[in-house]
Amino acid sequence: MKKVKFSLEAHMWYGEPIKNPYYMFYCLFDVVHPPELKLHLSELMNHTHKSEIYLQKTPHIVFLIYSLLRSIIRSSYKILSNSKKYYSINPIDKSEVSKLMTFLGALSQEEYLNPYLVFENVFEKQSVVKLETDLFEITQFALGDFIEPPSIEVNTSFISINRLIEACCYYIRGMNNLNRQKKVEYYP
Repeated sequence: MKKVKFSLEAHMWYGEPIKNPYYMFYCLFDVVHPPELKLHLSELMNHTHKSEIYLQKTPHIVFLIYSLLRSIIRSSYKILSNSKKYYSINPIDKSEVSKLMTFLGALSQEEYLNPYLVFENVFEKQSVVKLETDLFEITQFALGDFIEPPSIEVNTSFISINRLIEACCYYIRGMNNLNRQKKVEYYP
């Protein structure tokens, strides 16, 4: 049986396809910082319940945000599904994760120390298709003037996507620590 290829959909915002999820995170966070991406996701979610359209004068930015978030979902799933290939991260040192960050962030301290746990938890509760469908619904409602708000289930996906953004950021930090130790580069 032939192996199914799982596209990270990075060509939408990067200009060319990327196969390695670690490199995709590196490129993505070069385009947009994680707090900025989380802010855009929160604004999208806020506008699902408002009659005004999110970024009405520049809707192309909304599609860029949607593409970036979709790539994060797909890359996270690829890391989880190919754990033998991509899960070679050393957990982050406890000194790098302060108690304040754990209190303010979306992850538990264990998840900050080992972001792979977030990938396991998120995709255990929801499928990739469900996350992508809910992300599309959030984007659709943020760009339209609908009478009814989106389904209540998008809240779970919103929280999960927020957690994935944070986990991906810490996943990169863990991989960078590993790269420095092994003097290896994980680029294409």
